[in-house]
Amino acid sequence: MNKPRTEPHWFLPFSIKIFAALLTVITISLYVGISRFLSLAERAEDTYYYPFWYIWIISLLINAATMLFLVLPLSLFVDGVLASMRIKGTGTRLIYVIVAYFLLGTGCGLLFAIFVLRMDAFRHAGPYLYVLIVTFVYLFWQCIFEWTGKLRKRRA
Repeated sequence: MNKPRTEPHWFLPFSIKIFAALLTVITISLYVGISRFLSLAERAEDTYYYPFWYIWIISLLINAATMLFLVLPLSLFVDGVLASMRIKGTGTRLIYVIVAYFLLGTGCGLLFAIFVLRMDAFRHAGPYLYVLIVTFVYLFWQCIFEWTGKLRKRRA
């Protein structure tokens, strides 16, 4: 006997997920580029500093690889699990989504640390926090697109 399925909560088209991932990569890369860039007044003499565009491009490449190979595929799995759950109430759904994406970010951070740091994966907390922040920025962009989609449907 099949149980009636409720409307999946967190179902966004794949093209919108890709666009959210792209905006996440650009947002995080701009933040990293701006935070690592030093103005001419702050620089020490006889020291080479990377230009802003170089910092931004390197950060863009690292974030794109992290998003495309870790966060995006695993978020599709998490969204499938969330859509299959029968969750009632907006507050409960929000809590489940936040906890699921927290676990997703922690797991992706662990995988990132294992592949990048190899034997020192558990000595440094930086990759975990970085990938967790990337995951929540990705969730933020998805929420923005879901919200704007609901606004468009209401106006139509």
